[in-house]
Amino acid sequence: MHYLSADGIQPVEFGLDWAVRLGTLRYRRFDGQPVVHVSPAEWNLDPRIIRQAAYDRFYVEIPPPGPNVLSFQFAPQSFPGTPFYDHPSSTPDPSRAQWLMKKINGADQVWISLREAKLSRRQVAEFADQGRMGVIAEFTDSTDRLMHLGRTPNPGPGKRRVFRPYSSGFSTAIAVATMALMIAVATVGAYTDHIWLIFVVLLVGLPLMVFSVRWMSVAPRSVRAGWLATRFDGSRSVHLHPDVFGFTSELVAQVAASRGYYYTAWDRKPNGQPTEMVFVQADAGTSGGTGTNDRTSDEPEGGT
Repeated sequence: MHYLSADGIQPVEFGLDWAVRLGTLRYRRFDGQPVVHVSPAEWNLDPRIIRQAAYDRFYVEIPPPGPNVLSFQFAPQSFPGTPFYDHPSSTPDPSRAQWLMKKINGADQVWISLREAKLSRRQVAEFADQGRMGVIAEFTDSTDRLMHLGRTPNPGPGKRRVFRPYSSGFSTAIAVATMALMIAVATVGAYTDHIWLIFVVLLVGLPLMVFSVRWMSVAPRSVRAGWLATRFDGSRSVHLHPDVFGFTSELVAQVAASRGYYYTAWDRKPNGQPTEMVFVQADAGTSGGTGTNDRTSDEPEGGT
């Protein structure tokens, strides 16, 4: 195992505990929060290593509030050449601004996809401030930027719901029920004089079958972002495929990280074909360092 320092690539020679602390720092602290404070003494890590971890997660160092901590600000725009998504818009479209304010008004927290909003990151933050909301965290790659807005520094995940339309079980149930209905209708048409029912299955049933599998992609991206976050609901492990929510595996891993889940691996079929990403909940006893709130993060090393 190695790490990158100012002196180049260095081997890890400090034992498993040191490696775990370094991984925890990178993946559970630098998680898209606007500002992160880290105490080198509490983490028992060299400040140079902390600065490198922050740099890896696109944070720049800012003046700290005290002598015993290092402070960093999430600033992906400060890393030239990194293809982070931001909608190119100098003047906000009034209809898009109205759409955003409608989502903000009356909500305690909201998820916004810049691809759907068609507003820049700066414009979303400004409108959120007008609506008395702040940016809790943001997650981005070259395909989209998801912004989590809220009225409190650390809103909880909310109550666990029994009905979860975003769950894989619910989607499977829809697909199975649709297929069963198609088979039943086709059977009736084949064994009666209502042969026209078979044509109904072909003309209507097949598109309906496709919709039952891909129905979630019809939902707005901002809504799907909220569903994705809620998917990490406190279970010890979570299995999901990024395509179900229509986001890249990189964005899924970042959102999972903000909910306290580590990406571990892809679950695969016997032939090696990947089926679902596997996440496990971080142990409650793992060191959290010094921060502005208790939220933690993780991102699979090297992306997914």
